[in-house]
Amino acid sequence: MIVATINEFINGGGIMSVYWGFAIGGSIIFGITAISALFGLWGGDAPTDVDVDMDGEIDVVHPDSGVFDFKLISFRSILAFIAMFGWGGVVFGEHGWAGFAGALACGLVTMVLTAYLIMSILKLQQDGTRANASLIGKKGTVYLAIPAGGRGKVVLDLGDSTREVTASSAVALAKGDSVVTTGVHAEVFTVKPV
Repeated sequence: MIVATINEFINGGGIMSVYWGFAIGGSIIFGITAISALFGLWGGDAPTDVDVDMDGEIDVVHPDSGVFDFKLISFRSILAFIAMFGWGGVVFGEHGWAGFAGALACGLVTMVLTAYLIMSILKLQQDGTRANASLIGKKGTVYLAIPAGGRGKVVLDLGDSTREVTASSAVALAKGDSVVTTGVHAEVFTVKPV
């Protein structure tokens, strides 16, 4: 009884309204999310990085990045499936079960392509932060005075950029003194006067 009803629905043309609904609804929602992401109004699958300085750093990255970059199921890939399943059904729907299979194939292929595209775009991200060990031997200027055996701030000159770091020194250093980094421990650089 149920199989006959489903068969009649698919072969009888009643499914065409479902295809049209998926095609138009999915396309509109996909378009809205794409335009919103373009203007930064709503990220959806866009990468999100947040750095917070609290005696260390916390780096929050988008959940679609990391070891398992390929996420088949995401909001955008599901929207792509719905839209293309609908459009595939509009095109192939008059062929009954074969049309349904064609619509399903269109949706699945688009879903996989969308997920692959998102993964590829996320691989283009760069942190841009230099490792602390690479900053040893760099010259800088004292920004906040460093008392002997205490801590202060130093601005390191990295050539193409600068970086403010917490520093300690065995000798007192005044604001504006030139220094060089000699080591790092627990995010605190050891410096000496140049």
